[in-house]
Amino acid sequence: MTKEIKSEAFASIHSSVEALLKIGAIDTATMREFDEACMAEVSAEISVQEDSSALRADPQPPR
Repeated sequence: MTKEIKSEAFASIHSSVEALLKIGAIDTATMREFDEACMAEVSAEISVQEDSSALRADPQPPR
């Protein structure tokens, strides 16, 4: 199982909280709580399928 951020909004929140952790405004326990709230467990198999399907998708040439 891997963890991926749930959405773009959660990615933004998580990034801000990481900055707060870096400057010492929050502790690691609080950071773990944000990790749990912002990230969802995804099976590695599904994650690999999504990645490989994105690689296979060919952009359509302009008409």
